[in-house]
Amino acid sequence: MIAVLSACSGSSSSSADTGHTHHQSTTSSDSSLTQTDAATATSGHTMSHGDMSNMAAPEGSQSTTPNSITTDQQIVNGKEVTLTAQSSYLEVEKGKYLPVWTFNNSVPGPQIEVTEGDIVTVHLKNKLDVPVSIHFHGVVLPNDMDGVPGVTQDAVEPGQTFTYTFQALHAGTYWYHSHQDSLNQIGRGLYGTFVVHPKQPSTADVDRTFVLDEWNDPNTHPANTESNTAALNSNMGAYNLYTINGRSGDQIDPLYVNNGQHVRLRFVNAGNMTQLLYIPLSSYTVVSTDGEEIYQPQTLNKGLLRIAPGERYDLAFTATDNGVAPIGAVGDSDFARSMRLPIVVSDRGQQPNQQQVIDEVKRQQQNLTAANVSRWSELDLMNYGQPTASTFTLNQKYDRNYDLKLSMGVSDGKMTYTINDESYDHLKALTVKTGDTVHITLSAPSGNEDHPMHLHGHVFQVLSRNGKAASGAPVWKDTLNVRPGETYEIALLANNPGNWMLHCHELHHASMGMMIDFNYEDFQTSYQPDTKVDNISE
Repeated sequence: MIAVLSACSGSSSSSADTGHTHHQSTTSSDSSLTQTDAATATSGHTMSHGDMSNMAAPEGSQSTTPNSITTDQQIVNGKEVTLTAQSSYLEVEKGKYLPVWTFNNSVPGPQIEVTEGDIVTVHLKNKLDVPVSIHFHGVVLPNDMDGVPGVTQDAVEPGQTFTYTFQALHAGTYWYHSHQDSLNQIGRGLYGTFVVHPKQPSTADVDRTFVLDEWNDPNTHPANTESNTAALNSNMGAYNLYTINGRSGDQIDPLYVNNGQHVRLRFVNAGNMTQLLYIPLSSYTVVSTDGEEIYQPQTLNKGLLRIAPGERYDLAFTATDNGVAPIGAVGDSDFARSMRLPIVVSDRGQQPNQQQVIDEVKRQQQNLTAANVSRWSELDLMNYGQPTASTFTLNQKYDRNYDLKLSMGVSDGKMTYTINDESYDHLKALTVKTGDTVHITLSAPSGNEDHPMHLHGHVFQVLSRNGKAASGAPVWKDTLNVRPGETYEIALLANNPGNWMLHCHELHHASMGMMIDFNYEDFQTSYQPDTKVDNISE
């Protein structure tokens, strides 16, 4: 049994249909509701069972130039890609080199770009001394390509290769990362970006992706406490180094655009901390979240955008005002202020140099304090965009109904994150059949930490928050941030047979119990885990 705490301190098979839920025609079912106590055996795969008492101290950066240094992220425009997991050193700040694990010697790994409908083949080669895997986060694909060790495949052993093949069915912003011991492996840099372009050419003149992350480097900044609780409500890893595309502070390259150009910015949170960004643009729209386009989004002016671990948000604007506008993390610590992306708009051929940009960013940051920007409006997806016909409603009948309470407790003397007061090892799977409509209530009634819940293999519609129905455009997500005191209702169509996972993407929480299997009763897999492989599925 688990002792429940009221709060915590802040610190190969084929798929019948891999389409997104809202691309299907769905009707209400007259079937009786399925109760949450359906008897289902749990899987035999394992998680790392991490806890703060036995986590090793991070390996700090060094000032001596190492033999191997990461290169800049490459954009791979192709349908067949080889990703090699290997170790290297990342120059996060000038003269500071952090030991990292990489795909193709960069952090982030290569940005894979394809067109909607393309068949994608990714060869994973492992040159590390530990097993790895790749999960394509948010991509709806066949179950045997999901990349979860012990569930869909064995982790790829050192010196071995595994090939992932799937069709990129839906345009959007996605990312890929190791799903083997993911708290540690993503934390060391094993991730990259994956962009699926629509068949119709984009209207953007400039299209760039920016990955947010944080690290724990004892040799960089003092581990002082971030005081802005509106932005950061948890720092389990005592992170003190924030990066954008693997660079921090003055090392972050400005984005130069010409006056009049149409710009699309894709933001991905690959870290474990929710980041609240200030957007000091006079006119912009949030056009997509988790790869799903937002119907007729309203124009915004100087706002806040909260991005939880695993989430993606795309912004669009037309460059009209010459000057420097830094998009940055809300917070007054040195390391929060180091997460800032300068957007530099100028007439063609009249760009300021990088030192001028750095000086202007520092000047503006004197006014971009947590106290000042906290008065700006924060994007609320539940009432953003224009209402239109949606797939699911609150008052329809569903074939399966599940209530999941997210909290924490103590088991065997260790802190544990729980679903319905049980950790992963003790949880029965959520079960569905192909064609079922599924309603899930996610709640975090206590505690003070975010829980960004990610469902593999599906997207879902967010119907309500705290009992109030969504009033804007239909909200489609694959990762939903459930904040303290919040309750959400979501719905999906079970249209992608397999054995999947639903877990918190604050990976400390997942590794400490906050995950559950999502299995199809009418699915049979031929995969049998190799007991000689150390599969760690979280």
